[in-house]
Amino acid sequence: MTFFVDANIVVYAAVDDPRSAACRTIIEEIATADPPALTSTSVLEEIWHVELGSGRSGLEGATRRTYALFSPLLPVTDEIVERALALDLPRSIGSNDRIHAATCLENRIRTILSGDKDFDHVRGLRRVDPLDDRAVKRLLRA
Repeated sequence: MTFFVDANIVVYAAVDDPRSAACRTIIEEIATADPPALTSTSVLEEIWHVELGSGRSGLEGATRRTYALFSPLLPVTDEIVERALALDLPRSIGSNDRIHAATCLENRIRTILSGDKDFDHVRGLRRVDPLDDRAVKRLLRA
């Protein structure tokens, strides 16, 4: 089962956060076991934005490593932007998350690995929380 990896998985894996250990394990599993994990140019841009602007230790080189791990990236096409604009979601869900959701839906990806609970509002998309060990193991071994 193909799944989409949100930017926060990479960021949490690189910085000091309560989710760091779980996210590092996920990234290591993706790098070594090669499960069907995908991400997009929009996720890469989000990681790069955090890397360049946060000044947080641990993020140096995160964008380059993520690109190497997930290349080729899913593109953000006109169809994805149109679908993102048409999504009926709460206003609290930001533009990047709408693009991520539309990328998944347009590419028939039904699962997103993310710590962001806002994805729970997206019909047709199931979120797996990085702290849900059982769901993560099932996802990585599917």
